[in-house]
Amino acid sequence: MGMKYSIPFLCMALIASVCAAVELTIFANEEYRPVSYKDQHGMASGVASEIIKRHELRTGDKIKLEMSSWRRAYELALKGQGGIIGLSKTKERLSLFDYSEPVYDVIVTVVVKKGKEFPFRSVNDLKGKLVGMTNGASYGAEFNAALEAHLFSADFNYLSAARFKKLLHGRVDCVVFGGGQQGLLQALNSDPELLANQDQFVILEHPLIYDPVYLGFHKSMNMKPFLNAFNKTIKEAKNTGILPKTKN
Repeated sequence: MGMKYSIPFLCMALIASVCAAVELTIFANEEYRPVSYKDQHGMASGVASEIIKRHELRTGDKIKLEMSSWRRAYELALKGQGGIIGLSKTKERLSLFDYSEPVYDVIVTVVVKKGKEFPFRSVNDLKGKLVGMTNGASYGAEFNAALEAHLFSADFNYLSAARFKKLLHGRVDCVVFGGGQQGLLQALNSDPELLANQDQFVILEHPLIYDPVYLGFHKSMNMKPFLNAFNKTIKEAKNTGILPKTKN
């Protein structure tokens, strides 16, 4: 005789099966080396991709990492259509998003063309300059305030290759870039013209900011339980040396 199940039990089993099959979407910037970017084959790569894969292996969760421009990723995350990784903290964002523990410390630097170096110790040293930067990015409260006060002018383009080509050809004074030396080399290697002229790019000695980035979900998504589990993956990855330990 076959086993008998109540209708409520079968309904609950069906719901559990459907839920288990649903992929969670996390958005990321496709031009944010070494945090998140597309490799030469158009596949997601970088720190974000590695930590998400590790979380899937540890928990069995199914996650779709969707790469796009930062502006699009942020807009979709604001609408609660998924999480966003590579998100820094601002006062406004803290009221909108629930955050994980820090995933990675991004070294935000100022890059200039060789021969066009200038003394740089603080945001004030950007006064009067035309600064290349990505759309919708935040580089700390001091930088954001200086931008709003028009201390310097901003030239926006989400493609890192486009920003560095403008710098190479003298159309901007400098580029603000997250990723340090490693990220810069990856960006230059992605374009033949930039690769051929990689010796023309110089990172000014003093970083603009060390900017920790996180995984965030809009508060309407109620994802704190997931974030708690993801924090365990982050901690494990840092303890085993897969991720570098962050400053905070």
